[in-house]
This record gives sequence, structure tokens and C-alpha cells, in this order.
Amino acid sequence: MTEKATKPRLVGVTSFGGDDSDYIAPPPREVRDKAKAGGEAIGFVSDRPAALAARSTAKRPARQPSQFPDHYNLRLREGDRDRFDEYAYRHRLLKGEVFAIMLDLLEAKERGEDK
Repeated sequence: MTEKATKPRLVGVTSFGGDDSDYIAPPPREVRDKAKAGGEAIGFVSDRPAALAARSTAKRPARQPSQFPDHYNLRLREGDRDRFDEYAYRHRLLKGEVFAIMLDLLEAKERGEDK
């Protein structure tokens, strides 16, 4: 690894040189809030105060359970994916239903019940 890759990213760096002696740490939250309140008192109001307030107080909605809990990746030969998609489109079936039909046909063939 190079020296650049191992150096931590410093917030508040004031120079672009490799020397870290110019580093100024960002002020604590209390100091920033006090400065913001002071600025608002003399007329310097944020352009988007509602967006920041909503973002900080908004709660995330409950995560919905997945409709399709299992994911399966297949490596297909060139053209097979197109044939599969075309079959599903032609018969107006979901791809999952087409996959289930394929498995049913394979199991029937395996048992000797050729359809």
C-alpha cells in the first residue's frame, strides 16, 4: 500500500499539502448549535431548515418482509436468458412461475412421466 492509502481522512483539513500540522478539528456539536442560533438571531437563516429538521426527526418506516425471500443466481448460456424471458412474456407468466413449471417438468421427466 502507498502512504496515501494508509493516512486517515481528516475532517477540517485546511491545506492540501502532505503536512498534517495545519489540521483544525471541527468544533463540538454544542458550539456549532450555539453559532447557528446566534446567526439565526441576527438574520442568517438556513435555506433549507425544514429539510434538515425533518431528516433528523423522521423515523424510518418498519421494514417490510420480502415478498421473495430466496434469491437464486443462474449462469445461462448465450440466448437462453432471452428464450426464458420470451416464454414468460409470450404466456404472460411471472418468471418465478415459469421457473416452477420448468422444475415440475424436470421432476416428471426424472420419474418417467413424460408429458
